[in-house]
Amino acid sequence: MEEAYLLWLIRRSLPGSSYALTESDGESARMAAGRENFDWEKFCHMAERHGVLPLLHEALEDAQLPDHVQKRAEDAARKAVLQSYRILFLCKYLVGKLEQEGLSVAVLKGVGTASFYPVPELRKSGDVDLLLTDGKSLKRVETILKECGFVLGKEQHGLHHVVYETEDGIGIEIHTMLAEPFDDRRINRYLEDKLEECGRNIVRTDCMGVKLPILQDGYHAYELLLHMLQHFLYAGFGLKLLCDWVAFWSREIPREEQEKYLQLVKESGVRGFSDIVTGTCVRYLGLGRETVSWMKLPEEDGVVEEFMRETMTAEEFGYSTLDRMVALRSGSLPEYVREFHHQMHLNFPRAGKCFLFWPVLWVITLGRFLYNNRKLRKVSTRAVLKNARQRGLLRAQMRLWEREEP
Repeated sequence: MEEAYLLWLIRRSLPGSSYALTESDGESARMAAGRENFDWEKFCHMAERHGVLPLLHEALEDAQLPDHVQKRAEDAARKAVLQSYRILFLCKYLVGKLEQEGLSVAVLKGVGTASFYPVPELRKSGDVDLLLTDGKSLKRVETILKECGFVLGKEQHGLHHVVYETEDGIGIEIHTMLAEPFDDRRINRYLEDKLEECGRNIVRTDCMGVKLPILQDGYHAYELLLHMLQHFLYAGFGLKLLCDWVAFWSREIPREEQEKYLQLVKESGVRGFSDIVTGTCVRYLGLGRETVSWMKLPEEDGVVEEFMRETMTAEEFGYSTLDRMVALRSGSLPEYVREFHHQMHLNFPRAGKCFLFWPVLWVITLGRFLYNNRKLRKVSTRAVLKNARQRGLLRAQMRLWEREEP
């Protein structure tokens, strides 16, 4: 009941929503929310954990809500607006400083994606993401950031970006790759080749009143998809990223950009994931099927339902449970070994290039894994492996890395 009401409010809040906005549907949702047993605390908690409570602010204004719920939504919206403008002008400042030094960057996600929403300020953002298409210039960028007073983050959790921080803790991620390396060499080489191509497809667009460089639509959509895929293959992601997908594709997209997107997903073998994400948005979040008819989505609903359950369970970036770590290719023993070997390479990207070091690195990786489960996450290793296998069943239906001819 609470989940259905949340999804209905999201559909009302997103642009171009075409699904179930009839008078009878709205009346059913309002009646559900008006029942005595409707759990408003569960509803608010769910919206917060998925990072969408600020987005619902205007839709909730028309609803007859308990005072404490209305205040909670207003507070979330106020914080989102303040944070959005802080990040917007930090983006403007950083882009300006880097461009003065002759460095080309593109704003990823954040305020760039928020510009597709009816009220961009209500799209929750947490940090600044900049794509540096020339990785050789990273040292120059880091020097500039240090001169501007930013400090290197104490923890660097990814190989595809370097994190700096402001005095008040806002993260600045300088991306030198389109995504974290996947467990497939061909796709990693493909993404390396496309990085320079992205640099030739940057346009300046209006983001909340400020002109900023972002990727052209075909590449922008592809990067959003890779971001979702990266999170799905680890702990998962929640409704906020699906909302981004609806907001993006609800606009008029030039035909050549549609074709470029299809070329990218087919060549890289992520068409199956793209179809499942888009089909989920069509069925549950109001994305018009006619708007994305050129994708030729499959009619199968079973995997879409399963993916929506996975999304609801994961919450924002998979924070719901500590046993969510990866989604295996399958539940076979060789796939556990394969994923373990991949994690070793992620943990030791330089030393892992020499196979002579592998036995030692395997032992260290296993030790860390067991220690972190027991001492930090306080979850059983068995639960982690079971969850990875279950989520791997969904992954198998996506046919990842199966290349298609564009």
